Amino acid sequence: MTTSADNASPDFLHDLAVAVAAYSLRRKYLIGVSGGRDSMALLHGLRALGFRHLVVCHLDHGLRGPSSRADARLVEKTARKLGYRFLVESCRADLEAKKRGLSLEAAARRLRHEFLARCTRAEQCHDVFLAHHADDQIETVVLNLLRGTGSAGLGGMRSQSPLRVGKVEFILHRPMLGIRRESIADYTSSSRVPFREDASNQDTRHTRNRIRQDALPHLRKLFSENIDEAILRTAIILRDEEAWMQSLVPAPSETLACEELRAMPLALRRRMILRWLREQNVPEPGFAEIERVLGLLDLEGPAKVNLPGNWHARRRTKHIFLESPQ
Repeated sequence: MTTSADNASPDFLHDLAVAVAAYSLRRKYLIGVSGGRDSMALLHGLRALGFRHLVVCHLDHGLRGPSSRADARLVEKTARKLGYRFLVESCRADLEAKKRGLSLEAAARRLRHEFLARCTRAEQCHDVFLAHHADDQIETVVLNLLRGTGSAGLGGMRSQSPLRVGKVEFILHRPMLGIRRESIADYTSSSRVPFREDASNQDTRHTRNRIRQDALPHLRKLFSENIDEAILRTAIILRDEEAWMQSLVPAPSETLACEELRAMPLALRRRMILRWLREQNVPEPGFAEIERVLGLLDLEGPAKVNLPGNWHARRRTKHIFLESPQ
């Protein structure tokens, strides 16, 4: 599958066809559709390419009142018109964020993944198409750079991401990572694809929107339009290197032995803790959380540290273990 904008052409359907060439038209797939331009373009594009067994999945995050409900109606109407099954749920991402001590973005992502896990279980289908594209990838890499992430974050999104939610495992597929926003807009315009505009995408209180509307245009003006391609190339290099380095990390058990951790090089120690936190479903683990867990190796320091989502890590009898939210 292509993941580089270097190979993208103005022809949206051509690029999408190349990206999904390895996928069987006879199989069933789930597809996450918000009602926005990108996901509606992917839905119509897959239909045009002959995918007849899609199940359209839509989650109303409960953040935009009547506008959210209008999104759901459009997605349902489109799914029915195209002959696809339609699954929908609603939630309150703002209440979830407060309950779990997460950012709104993290809570919404967690709810989406839980929703997709339920869809996976109900449909007995473990492959989910998502509509992230090349410009999303650029913004993600810049956003992660500003957050001070390592190579995993700077590698951006993968074209295929295995995910486990509880006991449910599925794979997120992003066939549009090699397609630019301009090509998507041309397709929706020329093909008259209906979609809904999310007003929150223009709200510069959100960091990603400031990156899209202010930071990236300024960087292109200061340096070159080619910075987009440079960012995407860097992400590809770092994704491949990250995959190799991650293969060197041993599979952690439910608890971490302090002596074994101390014996590891610091870089491997950090990666081990990151993998451990992710596999235990601690939300949004990053550098600060990893350093807190590392601090438990100091016998003179605290024996318990706080983690996102009301999780805690604790040291007892030379082992570190997690306490889940009550």
